[in-house]
Amino acid sequence: MTLPRWLTTPFSTRPELRPGRALLTPTWLAALALLGVNDHLLKGSGLLPGGLTGKLSDLAGMVVAPALLAALLGLRTRRGLLFCHVAVGAVFAAIKVSSAAADAWSWLMGLVGNAWSITVDPTDLIALPVLALGWRALLPAMRRPAPRLQLTSRMAPRLAQLAAVCAGTSLSIATSSPNPPPGEEGDVGDVGDVGEWDTGVDSGIVYEDIDADAYLHNGSSADLIVRTRDLLPEVQIDCIAAEEDPGLLLSESLFGAGRTWSMPPNTNAAARDLSLASRQCYAVRVEGDSLVEPFILFWHASEIAVELIPGSIEDASQHRPGGVLLGADADGQVSVASSQREIVYEVDPFPPADAYYPGPDVERLAWSDPPLAGGAMQITNLDLGPDGCIGLEFDAGIDIPRWYLCLPADSFPFVQDQWITVESFASGDVLELTRVQGPEDVDPPPKVAMVVSRGREVPKFADTVMASKVVFDAAIAPDPDCGTVARPTEVSVRYEDGEVQVAKPGGQITLQGASTSLALWFAHAEERVILNPVCAEGPDELGLDFEVVAVRSPSQP
Repeated sequence: MTLPRWLTTPFSTRPELRPGRALLTPTWLAALALLGVNDHLLKGSGLLPGGLTGKLSDLAGMVVAPALLAALLGLRTRRGLLFCHVAVGAVFAAIKVSSAAADAWSWLMGLVGNAWSITVDPTDLIALPVLALGWRALLPAMRRPAPRLQLTSRMAPRLAQLAAVCAGTSLSIATSSPNPPPGEEGDVGDVGDVGEWDTGVDSGIVYEDIDADAYLHNGSSADLIVRTRDLLPEVQIDCIAAEEDPGLLLSESLFGAGRTWSMPPNTNAAARDLSLASRQCYAVRVEGDSLVEPFILFWHASEIAVELIPGSIEDASQHRPGGVLLGADADGQVSVASSQREIVYEVDPFPPADAYYPGPDVERLAWSDPPLAGGAMQITNLDLGPDGCIGLEFDAGIDIPRWYLCLPADSFPFVQDQWITVESFASGDVLELTRVQGPEDVDPPPKVAMVVSRGREVPKFADTVMASKVVFDAAIAPDPDCGTVARPTEVSVRYEDGEVQVAKPGGQITLQGASTSLALWFAHAEERVILNPVCAEGPDELGLDFEVVAVRSPSQP
């Protein structure tokens, strides 16, 4: 079988290309100009949104880098040019989706005296298709025959290509500031300007100042690579509760991919990304291969103000309130030497043995769209599934889809062939199921009613007084999956004129009235203080998370 020409041509080994000629085309020069203007003029100027300037550098880089790499390596075949495109795309993709790859690239660039800051952002991968456009636009210039010129005339194109190679290498390796201005994002090649960031401590280099509240300072004698991870934008925290033990309560799942910094000695890097939404308090997780252990920075916005921090500080007395000084031991292991404020907390992976964990999501009350037929329905089929949920089928004279209802075990009071009504309240968060008389029932059946309630409020039942009290002295710990942290509550209930009974999350109580009883199952009863609503189920805001099933039925004789 013969493969089509369009598939085999890119793998050709015929030495027919001159990549250097592509560096003199309007397309490549325009991309290079965009890269330079964007990184050195537009970024931080406020003329364009920060997200747009970050993407512009990525798009321009996908045109500039492959042809430049092929020219530097002296490759002349299409296969070699293809490998250059693949290499550029692979490295770009790796550092945009993997923190480990970003760390490795920052370390590699640090070896050649350029400190890189890389923002791990998978959305930047939208620039990858530009590699194909660059191939199509620049390949014809690489194949174009060279004109016959006199010896002196031949030198001009070669000198122009050499100048393009130098300019392209300079702008590709040294683009934007190592500490991007607020609102900017890191790009492939986010480094200090040439001659601004270096590994020399006493070389007289002037390092760019940064805007920051809390910041890291490399107090060691060697280059340091660290990664700072801000809280995910959707994460909500009760600052007072989180302050009790940030190292324990702020688990790793709450933090985003973060930014990687390559820091020469005595230089500073902003701890948090100022382009993210403001909070009443901030938390940053700091990691790095050379760190003895990761640690958490936690502070209230009112404690440390954002100000202009010198890019390099050699005199310890010049440190601002948000300074966190890192030092290294004889083995090169880095740890926090000191901090200007008490904002550093060791990561604690071992909660107390008696700590309260949030109620598991698998025990939540849940249901599919309720069958709101507007009248009585007969239960024609009732199945208990392996997940503990009940599947119900009805006969109401109209076609009703199978209904699923997930409740605590033994809390569903109805059986097959009984007639019930179903009503929904509170935007669908409260259901009321009531047994009613069917067409074939001679006498009215015993009145049995079930209310299923979920949300951020304690429901109200007839003849019932119910109140929830937070247990503030209980030890608490984060959920291992979503990082949710909650305080347990105690629920006090009095039915009719009976005595008050107290229940805890996951508990069940039965209260007797004059002629009826009220059985309560508390699936969730807690006050959530740290929450990622994108990950965790239940209410989308901090506060009470209350789920209860109430069944009122005639008292047994």
